[in-house]
Amino acid sequence: MKKLMLFALIAIIALSMLLISCGGTTTETTTAAPATQTVTQTATSTATTTATTTATTTATTTATTTTTAPAPYGTINVGLNTFSYEQWDETLYTAAPGAYALYDTLVMHDVNGNYIGDVAQSWEIGPDGNTWTFHIRHDVYFHDGTQCTAKDIKFSVDHFAAEDSTNPWSPYLTRNYVSTSVVDEFTFQYVTDHPEPTLIIAFEAMFVIPADYYQAVGQDYFAQHPIGTGPWKMTAHEPQVSVTFQANTDHFRDVPAFQYLKYWLVPEEATMTAMYKRGEIDIATGISTDRLVEMRDSGSKVVSVGLPSVYTIVWPGTWINNTPTHDIRVRQAMSYALNRQEICDTFFQGTAVPGGRWFIAPGGYGWDNSWQPDPYDPELAKQLLAEAGYPDAFTTPTINFYITATQSDFAQVLQGYWQAVGLDVNIVVMENVAWSGIVFVRNEDPAAPQAGGMWMWGPFSVVPNAIYHSANMYTSGGVHTTGNDPVEDELYAKATSELNPDLQRQYWTDVLNYGYNMWVNCGTVMIQPLVLVSDEIGTIGRDWINLDDCLATIQHGD
Repeated sequence: MKKLMLFALIAIIALSMLLISCGGTTTETTTAAPATQTVTQTATSTATTTATTTATTTATTTATTTTTAPAPYGTINVGLNTFSYEQWDETLYTAAPGAYALYDTLVMHDVNGNYIGDVAQSWEIGPDGNTWTFHIRHDVYFHDGTQCTAKDIKFSVDHFAAEDSTNPWSPYLTRNYVSTSVVDEFTFQYVTDHPEPTLIIAFEAMFVIPADYYQAVGQDYFAQHPIGTGPWKMTAHEPQVSVTFQANTDHFRDVPAFQYLKYWLVPEEATMTAMYKRGEIDIATGISTDRLVEMRDSGSKVVSVGLPSVYTIVWPGTWINNTPTHDIRVRQAMSYALNRQEICDTFFQGTAVPGGRWFIAPGGYGWDNSWQPDPYDPELAKQLLAEAGYPDAFTTPTINFYITATQSDFAQVLQGYWQAVGLDVNIVVMENVAWSGIVFVRNEDPAAPQAGGMWMWGPFSVVPNAIYHSANMYTSGGVHTTGNDPVEDELYAKATSELNPDLQRQYWTDVLNYGYNMWVNCGTVMIQPLVLVSDEIGTIGRDWINLDDCLATIQHGD
């Protein structure tokens, strides 16, 4: 299972960094079964869950009712530089355009990062810490008009937690799974082997799908003709060209103001900006900092959607060989050598700020407001290197820095700062899949790149709750070959099993603080999540989450 998960992660990272050419034929999407039917059987201050108590307590949710609004009209055209996997079954990994617009989840998070109900109106964890009970809303309907019930939730969870799922979030349920059951038409229970209130993160990652339809048409057909309960329903798919959705006017929470949503695959930045200028694209994503700033300064509309993205430097295998990064003072020196503010002002032209850590930014779950970015102190960096005996104490003083082609420019900026304090850093540009093999495969072989090298992560968005992301970075079982400390392992186990929300938050802060002092990674900058939009785009609701999630809340421009 772990191997499958790793391959899925490797593939998605690789695909997200590659440019994909256009072409293909249009497929109209319907909910009718094929002739041959196959029956197959899943950012501000955040709380882990509002339902983790030692007594049975119902979680508070912010279920909203939809008021009468004008009928949707017009089209939102979104430009993407990659479509990644063009399939919509989450167990095959859902990195397809519009997935989060097409589907709803059991729970979601609010502007403060607190977990609230989505399809589940409320939930509670029993006194034993193992019995999760979800109470399903009565006003949720799939795109084919059938009502969503506990039977569909059980099917969705079982499907998601299946052993053959390659979704990287599935194993969190798979490895702590005893049983699932339908208590009544709108009540679903999940029973775990041991208390783990952080599983709420996995329940947010799981999409709600229709049991009867999926079993009638089979996985292959469903993956290309999906239906969910989300605010948008798929109507057409032209592979490697476009995907079209129509507003779901019966959605229980968000009825879109626009009638259609259309994703266009536009790999080339020049083509993307030209389409934007001609009014063919309303939301242009993946635009470089230089071009974004240039267009903003010339009058184009730029807005912030989602959480910031971070660049972090990672030192794997620090305990394996007697290489420079084996010495914590060398790793500290590499951080103190960086003038983060200067980098933000020049390279990122004011669109970034110093700081951020592994998948977390100020306001994230467990963040301590006393934490500050590492200071720029080149003299301290030189002192630490001298204390470590660098370079003479090391047979090979050169440090290999493994990156992908898209990270090259930023890597060269960092290399310049390191050279200024006397560090010899060799940039190694790798093909995406090969780079992912270093990042996502734990390898303690002394000859492996993971033993004494370093790599860059980013720019990737932070998340409201990075508990499971952090497991891979800081614990001894993590895939990044960075964790090897039994104390951190114990702190992690303590935090993830604690049922008291206040204690759990404090324990998680302890995990993050200890992890920082391991010096296996350091944050550099946090980049604003800016996108180029047309005047057709007005106010955007729920702009603290990803673009797919907030599209249904976009209003028409003036």
